[in-house]
Amino acid sequence: IASIMNRVRNLKNKYRNEDNITDELNCTKISADTTDNSGTVNQIMMTANNPEDWLCFLLRLEKKGVPQMDVSLLNRLIGRYSQAVTALPAEKYSEDESYARILVRFAELKA
Repeated sequence: IASIMNRVRNLKNKYRNEDNITDELNCTKISADTTDNSGTVNQIMMTANNPEDWLCFLLRLEKKGVPQMDVSLLNRLIGRYSQAVTALPAEKYSEDESYARILVRFAELKA
């Protein structure tokens, strides 16, 4: 029994790690091109257009600076968050955690 339990634990860890790696790769694939934001936005909207891809892109964009210190970055972020909220239908994603995080961060940036 101990051997079986150990094997199950190893399999859980293996698949959990693979899921994390897959998520990281997907995030990198979608958000790799942060210099050409319109191309990245178009790619997100033409593929799945889901909150996870949008959130990944937006968080990478935020890493470019400190919005509170850079008015240009702040305005660009507000525009992109607005675009994300417009592109994602609330009735479809109202229960999605990434969608909620986008809405909260959008409100924080606008405040």
